Amino acid sequence: MSDKNTAYQCPNCTGPLNYDAASKKLKCDFCLSLFEVSEIEEMYKEKNENALENEKESFTAEEGTFRGYICSTCGAELVCETTTAATICPYCGNPTIIPGRLSGNEHPDYCIPFAKDKKNAVEALKKFYKHKLLLPRAFAAGNQLEKIQGVYVPFWFYSGTAEGSGYYHAEKKRTYVSNDERVTTTKHYDVKRSGSLYFEKIPADASSKMPDDLMDSIEPFNYKELKEFKLEYLPGYAANKYDVSKDECMVRATTRANATLKYELKKTVKGYNEVHTTAHDERFKGEKIEYGLLPVWLLNTKWNDKNFVFAMNGQTGKMVGDLPISIIKSLIWIIGMCIIGGLLGWKFFEDELMAVISAVAAAGIVYFALYTQMKNVCKQGSAFGYESEEGLKLTEKQDVYTHTTEHREKIEHKESR
Repeated sequence: MSDKNTAYQCPNCTGPLNYDAASKKLKCDFCLSLFEVSEIEEMYKEKNENALENEKESFTAEEGTFRGYICSTCGAELVCETTTAATICPYCGNPTIIPGRLSGNEHPDYCIPFAKDKKNAVEALKKFYKHKLLLPRAFAAGNQLEKIQGVYVPFWFYSGTAEGSGYYHAEKKRTYVSNDERVTTTKHYDVKRSGSLYFEKIPADASSKMPDDLMDSIEPFNYKELKEFKLEYLPGYAANKYDVSKDECMVRATTRANATLKYELKKTVKGYNEVHTTAHDERFKGEKIEYGLLPVWLLNTKWNDKNFVFAMNGQTGKMVGDLPISIIKSLIWIIGMCIIGGLLGWKFFEDELMAVISAVAAAGIVYFALYTQMKNVCKQGSAFGYESEEGLKLTEKQDVYTHTTEHREKIEHKESR
């Protein structure tokens, strides 16, 4: 049995309706009429409910990764993955929604509608290429945009409290001169900090098709724009339901929350010259888990027979993706910075070793900065930005003096010429 689906059509001319990011309304492709989301929601309420009932009846009849459905506009029978909740019919071009894929336990709590359209995504990609000093000259002009698609990506949101303790060895140092010796006294302390930190809606993408590092990199989303989920936000975009469970994704949220608590606890150890962590223990308890769809533009390009994937936050416009690096440009920058760094090192220190160190340091620092411009996709290791306004609640603070050590160093006096 094929799934029942809904194709949103214009009440005036029966043309296809798509959600328009600019107007935040549903827009007809033919007559350009605009309709409020609530208006179309009420109009299609009964049809969506019927489609949902049909999905429930047919669910046990068909199994596997793919299922068929009939396009309610042109009648074509199509096949899509069982995780697909919204798509576009390749025969008639009409947006098609499968309500049953986002119902019951799979019904999202929230959605952030698209605020950036396809044109914005293409322009953002072109801008992303600019000022990348290691980018091959031919890449921006020669790579081909193979595919661009707006997708509502499923996410789990984790809210809860991280509790834990940090144990540190801290030192207070004082240096003075006594006779011909430089004396350094060090007071040693055993330090402990315990506390808790509440987090709200740490996101973790719930689609196995989406690279985790790519989705992490387009953060943050502005949660002030979270809306109660409605099917009417989907027409014109692809949408998938989750296929990675909340328990699996919980590991990622826990890692991020615990790392943030660890950092915040250590930050409270003040008044010392040196602080070293000797042990730590953090525990994140997910008190509330919610499900939502977030807007993402995916852009696939091809250059020199290699595929490159870029992602843009469909709300904020933040673009991420790893770019190719020109070996020739890299060598030019490294050699150039070595020469400049070496000359400056010799000018200030008049020492060959310091000149070499300056050359290597200058080349390393500059190249690292240029490299990070090219490779900005990475997994998030912390949950900064998701802490509650109250911040860290410190429950225990111990600073215990243990002993003092002393180091003496003979001062060598240079003979005057």
